[in-house]
Amino acid sequence: MVQFTFLALATAVATATATAASAGGVAKKTIKLGDRNLRRGDPATEALLKKATPYNKKTAEKAARRRANENEIDGTYSIKFSECMDIRTLDDELLNEDMIEYAKAGQIVSEKSFVLFHVCGEETCNYDAEDDLYVVDLGTYLANIASYYANKRSDYCEQCEMYVDYCTAEVEEEVVEEAAAEEEVAAEEEGEPEGEGQAAEGEGEAAEGEARKLKKISRKAINRILSQQQIDCAQCATYECFVDEAAEDDALQRKNELDAQTVEWITAISQCQQTDKVWNGMNLYVGANCDDYGDGVELAVYANEECSWYTKENSFEATYTFEADDEGNSVNYYTYAQEFIKSAFYELTPCNQLVFADPNAAEGEGQDDHNEISDYCKGVIENAVSFSDCANDDEGSADQNADQYDWLTYDMKDADNADDVCAQLHKMDEYGHVYDSTTSGSWYKRDKTGNIIRGTSAQGLSGGAIAGIVLAVLALVGAIVVAVKFSKKTKPIDTAYTGGAMS
Repeated sequence: MVQFTFLALATAVATATATAASAGGVAKKTIKLGDRNLRRGDPATEALLKKATPYNKKTAEKAARRRANENEIDGTYSIKFSECMDIRTLDDELLNEDMIEYAKAGQIVSEKSFVLFHVCGEETCNYDAEDDLYVVDLGTYLANIASYYANKRSDYCEQCEMYVDYCTAEVEEEVVEEAAAEEEVAAEEEGEPEGEGQAAEGEGEAAEGEARKLKKISRKAINRILSQQQIDCAQCATYECFVDEAAEDDALQRKNELDAQTVEWITAISQCQQTDKVWNGMNLYVGANCDDYGDGVELAVYANEECSWYTKENSFEATYTFEADDEGNSVNYYTYAQEFIKSAFYELTPCNQLVFADPNAAEGEGQDDHNEISDYCKGVIENAVSFSDCANDDEGSADQNADQYDWLTYDMKDADNADDVCAQLHKMDEYGHVYDSTTSGSWYKRDKTGNIIRGTSAQGLSGGAIAGIVLAVLALVGAIVVAVKFSKKTKPIDTAYTGGAMS
């Protein structure tokens, strides 16, 4: 099997980026994958040929997914985004007399986006390798991994609700210790009479005994908390998980609803969503597409219901109309979902199912449950193809520059089968990205070399969200105590939801 090394790909990407930046501005990049010739007699080639098997189209899918089963991928692994790539396809409908001018002018491009990602263990996620590389369509990756980040708070709160009694005990322990310390300080400062001092001493010893009893829970639990095997009650309070429904104010209730609705919106966008806009008699749709650098994702506009005809003539923000909720308010999910979506393309996503150990269980009991893979990672991996194992088939290759259409170039006739796409990627010497940020817009900011600017100043949380986090930290101790009574009020949430357009 002929294939390129990932190091060569990374070097080529860096070279192309630097060249584009020196030219002054964002430009379309053609990425060279380097020399991939295998020499007969070379030890590496002979070792590879020993494991090679003839290609059989009927068993291609099974062979391509073999590594996922052999590696027994479980919750100890993580998913790490590598690159987003576009495959140009040949759609006969674009060649009829009504559509061919759009295709010839480059106003509509038939294509489909795919994601290369690593499935890595704790010790291997810090460097890029090719043997843990997988390919999956962009829609599947986005729907699962972005939803993980959108559901992160609610998933944790579900676990917090299961251990509310344990978290209550933790708070009681803190209260007992604080009360005992205060009494001791007061006795030293005021110099109590002997009789009263003895009584106070007896009460203090009783309080200390209760504190020691409660401390047994904490000491047994501390290692589990540090290893993320046990619930973190402080995190539960930060997420406002212990607020009783009757005590929820409008802001918290709206936030809970908005989180759930955002997950639905991300899923809908990943599957292609129709808008109310029309362009030259064609209904317009919105969906996800690789950005023009291949290091992220953009929301783009398409001229067909499969979201395979990308058009640079329209931008997402100018095309998409946000629907009103039950109260008639227009909710800008585009702004609210941005960080969830972006996180899927640069954060290391853990694959462990969020299940915590019983704090009162014996040491080591129930730890096997923590290796279960999450539904988010499972949804991606089950639809992915191992990049190092996919078959190299000649049937899906492109017939470049057909005689009757000397202006037409494409990579494959269609990109519906991930195995064929993976095989085609192995054979491609160069490729580019179809998204045009100059006309379609971009939600990324880049430095002079073309790299995405990360961090709170440009790509991170909004100012209101950062302020909310600071306030939450300052109020953390009080939040835990009040949480026991299930009557805590919440602060107004960030202006991401205002009942109208979002800031």
